[in-house]
Amino acid sequence: APRADVVLVFPRKPCPVVRGVDREPTKQQVVGLRPPTDTERHRMEAWQVKRQCAITALGETGLAVRPYFSSSCEQVFVKVAADEDSLRQAAEASHHRLELRPEYLSAFAEYKSDDVGRRELNYSDRRILSHLYKVHGQDAVDAGGRQGACENSDAEEVDPEMEMLRKPLEPPPSIFRTADTIRLIDYVIRSADPDCAGVDTGQLVHDGELLGYFPLHETQKLADLDSDWFRSFAWGRRLDRVRDYFGERVAMYFCFVAHLHHWLVPAAAAGLLFWLWDALFAAGTADNASALPLCVGVCVWASTFVHGWRRTAAGKAVRWGTWGLKRGLEPTRPEFYGVDRVNPVTLRVDRYYPWSERIWKVICSYTVIAAALAVLLSALSVMFALQHIFARIGARFVFQVLNAVFVDIMNGALGAVARRLTDLENHRSQTEYSHHLLAKTVVFKFVNCYASLFYIAFFKEHSRLLWMPMSCANDDCLSDLSSQLAIFMIVRLGLQSFVELGLPYLLTWYKSVSEGVVLPASFAKFVPVSPECSRAEREFCREEHDISENMDEVLTLYGYAAMFAVACPWAPFMALLSSLVQCFLDQKKLVLLCRRPFPAPAADNEPWDTAFDVYSLIACVTNAGLAIFSTDAFDGWGNHQRVLAFIVLEHVALAARLAASVVLP
Repeated sequence: APRADVVLVFPRKPCPVVRGVDREPTKQQVVGLRPPTDTERHRMEAWQVKRQCAITALGETGLAVRPYFSSSCEQVFVKVAADEDSLRQAAEASHHRLELRPEYLSAFAEYKSDDVGRRELNYSDRRILSHLYKVHGQDAVDAGGRQGACENSDAEEVDPEMEMLRKPLEPPPSIFRTADTIRLIDYVIRSADPDCAGVDTGQLVHDGELLGYFPLHETQKLADLDSDWFRSFAWGRRLDRVRDYFGERVAMYFCFVAHLHHWLVPAAAAGLLFWLWDALFAAGTADNASALPLCVGVCVWASTFVHGWRRTAAGKAVRWGTWGLKRGLEPTRPEFYGVDRVNPVTLRVDRYYPWSERIWKVICSYTVIAAALAVLLSALSVMFALQHIFARIGARFVFQVLNAVFVDIMNGALGAVARRLTDLENHRSQTEYSHHLLAKTVVFKFVNCYASLFYIAFFKEHSRLLWMPMSCANDDCLSDLSSQLAIFMIVRLGLQSFVELGLPYLLTWYKSVSEGVVLPASFAKFVPVSPECSRAEREFCREEHDISENMDEVLTLYGYAAMFAVACPWAPFMALLSSLVQCFLDQKKLVLLCRRPFPAPAADNEPWDTAFDVYSLIACVTNAGLAIFSTDAFDGWGNHQRVLAFIVLEHVALAARLAASVVLP
């Protein structure tokens, strides 16, 4: 029988103590159940009708369908799988693109089935194409000179005995990768094309008639990825494995993280050298003659970073067959609400929400954003007024720690506000929702994370705030900025590690103490499921994976590393360490704590690439301003000369960016 790849979870009963309208699985499970009320009965009967219609439609497509009750009998789990023939038919019907063999340059082409030709023409019109497509699987690897291991030059020697033990667990060779299989099954389930089930999962989730729809994890492949996490996720040497399992969207995120690590290594090495120079020959301050060459180097590095990433992403897109990817019609988000009407494009009943009603919610959202930013800036002003009081009693360090904790708490609160406002705007597609959420999140967190640092760098010295005179520590604002940024990064890393690592252990320990049982400590969060639950039930209890949260954290970290490098030459090194820890936590969360996401094609990380580009430009301007206006190197210059020098430095960065785009398109 084919392996189950996709699971649909339907509701059966509103609560465990209610008797279902259909027969309970065993007589023992009927004991103690009360009869349903009329409202509950009507609700369960409607669920049953929808569930049976969906299961029947799935069975008529030729998919392998296996429904069963959950351990509590509250849900019905439906496992869906497809054999090789069904996948080939779906691939041809959906014009699915597959990778060709290496002798055909590993290009991508739409799948076409073999045609033996017509007898009356003596089979002269025969068309055999199956030999063109690359075969995936252990046997194909062995026959092709270890094809999978040759993806990278660091292939390891494999023990033959271990290969024999693993071989029965490996799926048979196929022209379809795991991600291809899931995409094709999803196409058969949701598409309204002929020979497809046409199950509108988004509408069912919106109506509460479908609780979950997700692909199942594959234990062996997941363990392989987890055991080699550094090369697979952090350094990008085995990204093809990530792409084959999770799809291009997830692989592109980790490809960007690996690109960031590659670029941070030389920046961290150079920054440590400048930091040692400051410590040994400049009394520990960045306010010295090394600020100007460091500024030029940082500006060139930041201005070419995103261009280098876009070249890397383009190479991966060509390699993975997503170059020139056209944006198709996206399905409606389950959370989207509106009036039911026939969609003129898909000819299916869909929800419609007029823009004339949404525009007022958008205006309300941005009004709330403006008010929230005003409140945030006022709170930061009060915080810096408190710093003056803390400094008088010799507790400047305590204030800096409190300020870092305040920023992290506000990041979580502002992120929740941004998500809530975007939910109220009621966007139809996930792309629209993501773009509007990104705009709000970036504005909120930019002000929250960097406002205090900009204030220290450019406005704090010899200024007044709330009628109180402000001054930097030891009259050196660059040292004050460096210490505050260091505490920001350390507190952020500590809180993040506690939430991702420490909290699950504490929850597990508390549960074991309260229930008097010994629970094995693991990375995974404690999920209150019965040990008798099936693997599908355990994965259903996991949370859904959201790449936007991870990208948001990386963007904030990149800003810390690039925007104030003149004052903090060690920042790229600290950012590299933080990014490695964050990458480890992200991959652990993806592998152990989240449901498997549906593989989605991607040629880049937009709109996040644009956000990183904007941050790079801000970093160039900020570092040029630090070198010209915040150091003593240009004290003898007039204001006009300083402005001219600032413009020259800023144009050097833009020239480096333009030269990189011309020489390396």
